[in-house]
Amino acid sequence: MKKEEIIFSDWQRWLFGEAPPSFVGETAIRAFFIFLVMVVIMRLMGRRMKGQMSVTELAVVLTLGAVIAGPMQIPTAGLLPSVAVLVALLFMHRFTNWLAYKSRRAELVQQGDAALLVRDGLLDLPAMQRQALSQEQLFGQLRNESVAQLGELRRVYFEANGRLSIYKLSEAQPGLSVLPRPDAPPAAISGPAFNKKVCGTCGHVPTSTDHVGTNCLRCQAQDWVPASLVKTGKEGKE
Repeated sequence: MKKEEIIFSDWQRWLFGEAPPSFVGETAIRAFFIFLVMVVIMRLMGRRMKGQMSVTELAVVLTLGAVIAGPMQIPTAGLLPSVAVLVALLFMHRFTNWLAYKSRRAELVQQGDAALLVRDGLLDLPAMQRQALSQEQLFGQLRNESVAQLGELRRVYFEANGRLSIYKLSEAQPGLSVLPRPDAPPAAISGPAFNKKVCGTCGHVPTSTDHVGTNCLRCQAQDWVPASLVKTGKEGKE
């Protein structure tokens, strides 16, 4: 479209674009047809597409969105080429799943591996840095899983699909609270644990008060906050 053809008060162009008004009805029919094809394709791709998606599955969904946009809105775009692309994506998705099933290495290349973020109540800072995950992002997910402080945790894994697998201790130890610091502890927290301090960066609890006020022996940070203690249930995965 040329510059002189752009008229601000051209309401027909605002509503219908360059297509004739009759194309509105055709757009609805195209959208319905693409919707039916998408339902079939997604059903054939399996239940994983309806749950937490992996990297390859997310790539497939984004590609699907790009493929179906054209034939639904562009008058000059046909339906069959897009259907062919959708079918090709289906076979590609099935092939990559089969490859991941046959080869552990192929699965790691496609999906990635789980990362250990918390070990015995201590944050693995290098692992968090490799995963580009900040402390507050991790703490937010832990709060969503009803975790109040790191001393409850035996292991926390960051799965390839972006979810956390949490294994708790049978008996909680003093640890770093995952609550926002200005927030008051809830009733489940018994308050500061025996006046102990904990490193606010990595969760390290010194065995004595000798190191409090100096750099943390584990991460070299100087961020000491009161340790918290909560009562946990049976040991195992949450």
